[in-house]
Amino acid sequence: MSDPTPTLPASARVGLATLTPVGVAWLVGLLGWSLLVGFYDLDGGAGFEPTDCWVAQTAREMYEANEWIVPVFSSEVRMQKSPGPYWAVMVAAWLRGGAVDEVSARIPSVLAGVLIVLTVFWLTLHIAGQRAAIYAGFACAASTLFLYWTHRAASDLGLAAFTTLSLAALWVATESPERGWKRNGLFLLGYFAAGLGMLYKMPMPLAVVGLPAFVYVLVRNRWRVFLHWIHLLGIVAFLLPWLPWVVAVSLRVDNALDKWRVEYFDRFTGDLPNVEGQSDWQFLFFYLIPTVVYAIPFMLSLPAAIGRSFRSMPGVRRDGQWFLLIWFIGLFVFFTASAGKETRYFLPALPPLFVLLGMELSRFFDPQRAPPLNMRRIGAIATWVLVPTSLAVGAYLLYDKWYDVVGKLQPRPNDPLEMLQAADVMVPYGIAAGILAVGCAVAALFFLQRRGNASFATLVGTMFAAWFWAWPTLFPIFVSQCEFKDFSQQLIERVPRADQRIMRQIAQQDPRIMWYSDYRFPRILDQLQLLEEQDGVRDLTYERRRIGEAIIEALRGEERALMVVSLLDFIEFDTVAPVAAAQQGESMPEYYVWLRSSVGRPDRHYLLISNQRPEWEPVTVEIPDKWRRRALDMATRLGLIEPPTSTNTGDA
Repeated sequence: MSDPTPTLPASARVGLATLTPVGVAWLVGLLGWSLLVGFYDLDGGAGFEPTDCWVAQTAREMYEANEWIVPVFSSEVRMQKSPGPYWAVMVAAWLRGGAVDEVSARIPSVLAGVLIVLTVFWLTLHIAGQRAAIYAGFACAASTLFLYWTHRAASDLGLAAFTTLSLAALWVATESPERGWKRNGLFLLGYFAAGLGMLYKMPMPLAVVGLPAFVYVLVRNRWRVFLHWIHLLGIVAFLLPWLPWVVAVSLRVDNALDKWRVEYFDRFTGDLPNVEGQSDWQFLFFYLIPTVVYAIPFMLSLPAAIGRSFRSMPGVRRDGQWFLLIWFIGLFVFFTASAGKETRYFLPALPPLFVLLGMELSRFFDPQRAPPLNMRRIGAIATWVLVPTSLAVGAYLLYDKWYDVVGKLQPRPNDPLEMLQAADVMVPYGIAAGILAVGCAVAALFFLQRRGNASFATLVGTMFAAWFWAWPTLFPIFVSQCEFKDFSQQLIERVPRADQRIMRQIAQQDPRIMWYSDYRFPRILDQLQLLEEQDGVRDLTYERRRIGEAIIEALRGEERALMVVSLLDFIEFDTVAPVAAAQQGESMPEYYVWLRSSVGRPDRHYLLISNQRPEWEPVTVEIPDKWRRRALDMATRLGLIEPPTSTNTGDA
C-alpha cells in the first residue's frame, strides 16, 4: 500500500526540527535543571493530600503483600483505578531498597514532569524551531505546573506525561514529509504512550488523546493517513500495556466491571458523592483557574499566545498551530462538559499552552523585536510598582485571612507541642516575596535595556530560587495536614493495631488517616453495595438513611464497635439520628467519643466513636446550635425526618 503522507511545501520542512550545537547544550541544561528542581527535597515540604495518599497507601499495601494484580487500599479491593501509579511507586521503593514512603511516592511524578518538559521542547522544535523550543522548555520547567506537581504523588501528572507524548508523536508522524521506519516508529510510540496512559489512569486517554486526534484529522482532512498497515500494529501497541491486566484482574475480581462503571461513568455524569453539585453555571469557567494558576509566572502572556495562534506567523507551521488549538480547546470543552471537576483533571490540556507560550515568549523577549523605549519604560515602572504592591497585599491577606483564622489553630511543623506563631508564617513569606520582587525588578531592568534573553532567564531563575526557599519553609505550614496527623497519632497511641479488624469508616474515607497511621479499615457500607441495593440508581436520601442505620446497628451490637467519622458527619448523625428515632418511637443507643483531632480547622477534624466506654475519659464534643440547625434543615429537605418541633437534642 502506498504511503499517504501529505506533501508539504518546502517552507514547512526546512530546518524546523534541527538542533544546532548551541541548541543541544540548552537541551542538556534544560534536562539537568528539570531533574535538579524535580528531585529537590522530596521528603519535605507539603504533607500528602488525599489524592497522594490514595496512590501511596495502595502502593504500600500491595508492596508489602507482594501483590501486583489486584490493587488493595485499607484492606479493600480498589478496582476503581488502573495499577500504573501503584506499580511505579512500588518499583521506586524497590530500587531504593526500602518501604514505600514520601520519596518513593513522588519519584514517578518527577519523571513524568521531566518527560512533559522534554516533550514540550521536542514538539515546539517541530512547530516553531529551536529558539521557541528553548523558551517553551524553560517556561514549562519554571512554571507552577512543574514545580508543584512534580512534588505530588497523585497519578494525574503521569497521565498528562503519557498523553502529551502520545499526541506529540502522533502529530509529528502524521505531518512528517519523510517516509520509512522513523515515521512508523513515531506512530507506534504514539499508540504505545496512549496505552501507558490507560495503564496509569484508564479510560482517560480514550478522550484525552482520541478527541484532539479525531478533531484534528477531521478539520485538516488527514483521513488518508490511516491507509497504512502501521495503524493495525499501533492498535496492538496501544492494547499491550493495559489489556493483559484488565483480563487478569477481571478473572480474579468478580465485580470489576461494575466498579469501573461506577468510577468512570458516574464520575462523568455527576453521580458520585464527591462530584455532586458541580452543574451550576459558574462551573463553566472552572478550568480557567488551572489554566492561569499553573502557567505562573507567564500567565499574562497567555492571551497573546493563544490569540496569535489564530493567524499565520513567520517560521511557524500553520498545521502545528491548528493542532495546538484543537488540543487545548477540545479538552477544555470535554472537561467542562464532565460533571465531575477537579483542577488536577485538567493537567493533560496544559502542555499545548506551553508550546504556544514558547512561541510568544521567544518573540516577546527577542531583543530585535523590543517595543519602543517609552513602552519599555511603562512596563518596567509597572513591574517595579505592581509586583511589590501585590506581594504586600498578599502579606496582609495571609496574616488577616489565613493566620488569624486558620494558622493559630495548628502547631509548628517541627515542634508539635508549640502552636504556630505569626512570625513562623510571615518571615518565610517575606523572604519568598523578596526573592520574587527582586527577581521581577531585575528582569524588568534587563528588558528595559533590550536584554530580552537575560530578562527571561532572570524570571526562570527567580521561580527556581523562590521554589527552593518556599517548598521547605512555607508549604509545610500551608499544607500541613496537622488535623490528620494528630488524629492518626492518637490512633497509634490509644488503639491497639489488632483492633483494625473491627474499625469502620463512616461515609467517605479520608486516605490521609490511613497513610499517616497505616491503620487499615473499610467503610461501614461499600459504595458498590449501596448502588446494588438501589438497582444502579443513586439516591442521596436512601444512602444517608442506610449509613445511619448501619451506624446504629453497630452501636447496638454486643461486641465492641469502633467507627472513624468526620466532625461534620458526626454532627449530622448526633443531631438527626435522635430526632429520627424519636419520630419512629425508638430510643438511641449509647455511644462514646474516644478520640478527636485536637489541632487545626474544626471542619477537618475526625473522631473515633464506639458503643463501649474507653479506658480514659470520653471526649466531650460541643456543637454550636447553628450547626445543629443546618443539619436539621438539610435532613428535613432530604426527607430523612419530619420537621422537628425542637432542636434541643443534647451534646455527645
